Amino acid sequence: MSYRPRVGMATLMSLVVIALYFLVTWVMDQREPEPMEWLGRYEQSIWAPLREGELTLAGVDTPLGVGRLWMISVEDEPLLVSRYVLQSDELNWRLQAVIELEPERMDSLIQAQDWKPGMRDQSVSPAVGTALSSQAVERVSLIPSEPVPVKRIVATLGEPDMRMDVSEGNKAWVYGRTGVVVAVSGDQAHSLMFGLRGGR
Repeated sequence: MSYRPRVGMATLMSLVVIALYFLVTWVMDQREPEPMEWLGRYEQSIWAPLREGELTLAGVDTPLGVGRLWMISVEDEPLLVSRYVLQSDELNWRLQAVIELEPERMDSLIQAQDWKPGMRDQSVSPAVGTALSSQAVERVSLIPSEPVPVKRIVATLGEPDMRMDVSEGNKAWVYGRTGVVVAVSGDQAHSLMFGLRGGR
């Protein structure tokens, strides 16, 4: 006689728990999204110096730790980049800084690495980073380990100055005044690029 009421009570409790879960989820979704932490945390050390054209390789290494240098091919052109991993907003982010090199230094590095167009990314000796610590950083990319809702981007950077169609379903959100471009697909952001020229 007592078995059925217990089953009914268990079912009722399960329904209450499920209802509470969906209620909490709904309330969380209604809250205004908060700005992402990496903007304020690195404003003085990375973003502001980059906007002013004063960021160096050492300037990125100081707050993030010494990065790993790579020689990469972009549209069959060589680039020297330094890569970092940072944790923010419950995500791992890959930060990539493009190092500005004079033609002579780039030619020397191309020879030392035996670089050819289209080659896979090549690791570069840390000694090169030490020698180039004062070199300017041209731009910085920030890539999350998983896409970020665009509402977090708006909460962090505000509404973009321009939304440009790149390909079907893909857009570039351009923040001309701060020199940022965000790659957007649907309602998700996939990467951010800092250092857009003319963005000051």
